[in-house]
Amino acid sequence: MARERRLDACEVEQIFTAFAEAMRELPPDVEAGWLDAQGDLRLAPDIARKLRTARRVRQLLLELQQREREG
Repeated sequence: MARERRLDACEVEQIFTAFAEAMRELPPDVEAGWLDAQGDLRLAPDIARKLRTARRVRQLLLELQQREREG
C-alpha cells in the first residue's frame, strides 16, 4: 500500500521539471487542464495518466523511493 511521504524542494523541482519535459512533447492545442474556482491547477485525467507514466517522471520517483530505503 502506498504511503504519504514528504518531499524536499529539490525533489519537487526534479518532478516538475520532468513533468514540463513531458508536456512539451504534447501538441500545443491539447486541452491539458484548467484552473478551478479557487485558482488551483487541475490536470485533465488523460494528461495526468500520461505524466505519471512518462519515463523520466517514473525514473525520478523510483530514485526517490530507493533513497528513502537507503537513508
